[in-house]
Amino acid sequence: MARLTHGAEDTSYVELHTHSAFSFFDGSATPEALVRRASELGLSSVALTDRDDLGGVVRFASSCEDAGVVPIVGAEVSLDGHGCVVLLAQDACGYRNLSGLITRGRMQSERGLPSVGLHALDAHHGGLVCLSGGREGRLEWLRDRRGARASFELAGQLAEIFEGAFYLELNDHGLNEDVRRAQDTLALARRLDLPWLVTGDVRYARADDKAIHDALICIAQQTSLPEAGDRLFPSAGRRLRSAREMRQLFRHAPEGVTRTLEVAERCRFRLLEDLRPGLPRFPLPRGVKDGDALLRALVEEGLRRRYPKTTTRHRAQVEHELTTIRHLELAGYFLIVHDIVRFARSVDVLVQGRGSAANSVVCYCLGITSVDPIGLDLLFERFLSEGRSEPPDIDLDIAHQRREEVLQYVYDRYGRDHAAMVAETITYRAKSAVRDAARVVGLPLDVANRLAKEVGHRVATDARSPGAKSAADRLMRTGLARVGLDARAPRVAAMLRIVRGLEGLPRHRSIHVGGFVLTSEHLGSVVPIEPASMPGRSVIQWDKDDLAPVGLVKIDLLGLGMLTLLQKAFARAKQTRGLTLALHTLPADDPETYAMIRAADTVGCFQIESRAQMSALPRNAPTRFYDLVVQVALIRPGPIQGEMVHPYLERRRGREAVSYLHPVLEPALKRTLGVPLFQEQGMRVAVVAAGFSPSQADGLRRAMGMRRSSDRMESLARELEQGMQARGIEASVAKRIVKQLAAFSSYGFPESHAASFALLVYASAYLKRHFAPEFYAALLDAQPMGFYSVGSIVADAKRHQVEVRPPDVALGDWESRLEPIADGAHPHALRLGLGLITSLGARARERIEAACAQGAFVSIEDFARRSELPRHLLTALARAGALDSLLPQDAPRDRRRALWEVLRVARTPAGPFDQRRPDAP
Repeated sequence: MARLTHGAEDTSYVELHTHSAFSFFDGSATPEALVRRASELGLSSVALTDRDDLGGVVRFASSCEDAGVVPIVGAEVSLDGHGCVVLLAQDACGYRNLSGLITRGRMQSERGLPSVGLHALDAHHGGLVCLSGGREGRLEWLRDRRGARASFELAGQLAEIFEGAFYLELNDHGLNEDVRRAQDTLALARRLDLPWLVTGDVRYARADDKAIHDALICIAQQTSLPEAGDRLFPSAGRRLRSAREMRQLFRHAPEGVTRTLEVAERCRFRLLEDLRPGLPRFPLPRGVKDGDALLRALVEEGLRRRYPKTTTRHRAQVEHELTTIRHLELAGYFLIVHDIVRFARSVDVLVQGRGSAANSVVCYCLGITSVDPIGLDLLFERFLSEGRSEPPDIDLDIAHQRREEVLQYVYDRYGRDHAAMVAETITYRAKSAVRDAARVVGLPLDVANRLAKEVGHRVATDARSPGAKSAADRLMRTGLARVGLDARAPRVAAMLRIVRGLEGLPRHRSIHVGGFVLTSEHLGSVVPIEPASMPGRSVIQWDKDDLAPVGLVKIDLLGLGMLTLLQKAFARAKQTRGLTLALHTLPADDPETYAMIRAADTVGCFQIESRAQMSALPRNAPTRFYDLVVQVALIRPGPIQGEMVHPYLERRRGREAVSYLHPVLEPALKRTLGVPLFQEQGMRVAVVAAGFSPSQADGLRRAMGMRRSSDRMESLARELEQGMQARGIEASVAKRIVKQLAAFSSYGFPESHAASFALLVYASAYLKRHFAPEFYAALLDAQPMGFYSVGSIVADAKRHQVEVRPPDVALGDWESRLEPIADGAHPHALRLGLGLITSLGARARERIEAACAQGAFVSIEDFARRSELPRHLLTALARAGALDSLLPQDAPRDRRRALWEVLRVARTPAGPFDQRRPDAP
C-alpha cells in the first residue's frame, strides 16, 4: 500500500505512548486511524500502549504493515498504588513478559481494576523498555517533601529493575502545569542520572477528535458535557503530532525528542513475524512415531467405515488432504478436534462439525463432519490449502443443553494456562451511539431513548440509501423532526458529531459464543487472559478476527438446540421402539419426508420453519438432498437483498431459461441453475474462467468478504479480468463477470455450511414424519428454540394425530414422556412434562420431587401440604391440568374442578395457605 504522507518522512521522532479505543473510554481512535494519521504525518514508527490491554495490537500491526509504518507493541500497565508505567516490547521475550504481566494483573485483581506489584515487574522485566508514564503516572517531582521522596524511591526501584531500559517521560500539552512537571522530571533525571525522553501521551489522532474523547470520558463517568467540569482535559494537546511539531514544542530540549529513536531502535519485536504460537502436543500411543502417522491411521479406519466401496477417487482425495495437512504441520490440530468429538460421543452428547470443515474428506472420515464432501463435490481448498495464510477453522455444533460438559473437558484436558475462550469486541452501533451521545450533550433520558428507537426503526429502510450511511445521517433525514429537534441547534449538532465519532468504536469486550484457543506455551504469554463474567470461563483479549494473522488456531464449540432435539428423539426411539438411530444411518431421500417438506408442513424442522421458508418450499419443491442445501442458502437476507431468490425459483419452475454470462461458467453454476449462491462457486469461477490457482481463488473469497480490503479487491479484479481475457473471454463479458462476483460476495454462503445444515433439516423432517411422538417430545424438552411457542407446538402435534396428555404431578416427570397406547394413530401418547409450565422454577421442582419421594398423593390437599407450594404455583398447576389425577375417582376430571379444589384448600384455616404463615417461595 502506498504511503499516505502529506510530506516527506521525518525520522527525528517516534511516538512511544498512544491510546486507541481499546483503552475503552480513554482513547477515541481505532488502531487503524492512529496508523493512518501517523503515516500522514510522516512518522516512521509509532507505539500502541493501551491501558492494561493488548486487544488492538493485531489490528495495529496489520495496519502498520499496510501503511509502511514500523509498529512498536506496548501497553500501560497499572501498578499497585503507583499509577502506571509504559512497557514496550524489545523482543519476543519482552512481549511474552508484557502479555504475562497484563494477564497477572487481570486474573489476580478485582474485575475491572487490574494492577501488578513491583515484585511482578522485577520477575518479568526481561526484554522490556519502561517509561515512567504520562500524566496518569506517579513519577512526578512533587513540591511537597513526601511526594518528592516517594517519586525518588520509586524511580530508583524501576531503574534498578529495568537495568538501563528505564526512561523518565515528559509531556507538553500546552498547559502551564506542564512546564512545572517538566522541570520536576528533569530535576529527578539529574539527581538519579536517568535518561529522559518526550512523548505525546496521545488519546486521539487529530485535534478535532477531542470532542469524541470528551464524550467517552463523560460516558465512563456517567455525566454530561455541561456537568463534567475539570474531569475533561482542557486542551486538544493529546493528539498525534509530527516530528516537526515535537521538535518545535521541545526546541529547548531537543535531546528528549531524538532519544525516542534510541528506544525505537531497541524495540525490534514484530508481532506478525515473531509470534507464532503452537498447539499443545497431542499424546501419541506407544509405537506411533508422530502425529501424522496417528492421523493417517485414524483416517484409514474411518475411510473403511464411511466408504465401504472405496474407489481410486476416494483414496486420491484422502492422500491429497493428508499431504497438505503434513506440509502445514496441522496433524495435531485435527487430532485435538477428533479427541473433542470422541469425548462428546463417549458421554452421549450429539456433536457435528460444520462450516468449511465439511469440505474435507479427512474430517468426514474422522467423524468430525457428517456430510460426504466427495458425493457433493465440495471444494477442499475452501477449507485448507498450502497457499492460505490463515489456519483452518472447524466449527463443532454440540447439543446445547450439554455443551458445558464439553467446554469443561477442554479446560481440564489442556489446563487453564493453555486454553481460553475467544473475545468478541462489541462496537458502538446506531442505537447505542445515539443513546449515549444524547445523554452526553445533556438531552433528557426520554428524548435519548426516543432518538435511539427512531434510528433503530429507520435502519431497515435507510440502510441501502447512499445518503444514510451512519446513524447521524439517518437522524438528519427525518428522525430529528419526529422527536422535535432542530439539527441546527448547537447541542443537537454536537450530538450528531459525537454519534459519527462513536459508531464503530469498541464499546466493551464480551465472550465469544464458542471459540476456543489452545497453545502449547502458557497462553497468557501469547495474549492476555482475563476472567469472564460467567463463572468457570476465562477469555483472551483478542477478537475472533485477530487470531489468523498471528497463527492462533480457533476451535468453535457451539451450542445448537436442534442437536439436543435429535439426541433426545434418538434416545426416545431406542427406548420406545428398540431402534438405534443416528444422523448417518437415517434412510436417504425418503419420499414421504420430501412430500411433507414440499407441503411446507415444517413446524419444528431445522432452518425451514420460518414463514419465509414455508412460502418458498412449495415453489422450490425439494425432491433430493441437494435441493435442501440450496433451500438453506437461498432464503437468507443476502440472497434476498441481492435479488437472487426470484430468478432461481423461476428457473427451478421452468418459467425462466437457465443462462450463463459465458459458457465457461456452466460447470461452476450448473447445479444452481446459473444463479451464484455459494462462496465455493465464486472460487470455481475464478479457477475455470481466469486460471486462478485454488489458493488464489481462496484469497479472492477472503478479500471479497473482508471490510477495509478495497485496494486488494481492485488488484484481484484486474487479475481476474486479465486472466479471463487471456482465455478468450471478451473484455466486456469479463467485466460483467467480475461485477457479478463482487456483488455476490456480500451474500455468498459456504456450500459446505449449507450442506451440514441441510443434513439436520432432513433429519428433523424425517423424525417428524416417521417418529412424531418422539419428535414432539424432544422438541418440547429442548425449548426454548425456534419460532414457535409451546402452545403452537402442541397444536401442531395434535394436527399430526399425536395424542397429547396434560402434565401430572402424580407422575412427577419434569420432562415430557411417552405412554403406550393400543388404538391410536401412533404407538405412543405424549404426556407433557411439568417443566413446560412457565411459572415453575428450580425450587418448585425440588419441592415437587421431594413430595413425590414420600409416596403417592391421595388428594390435592395432600399434595399442597407436602409440597408447600405457594398459591400461585398451585393455581398454575391446576390450570395446566397437572392436578386432574388427584381429584376424587367419582368426580369428573376437569381443570376447573381442580382449580376450585385449590381455592377451597386455600380458604381452610389450618391449610397450607393459613394467613398466619407466609406463602412458601
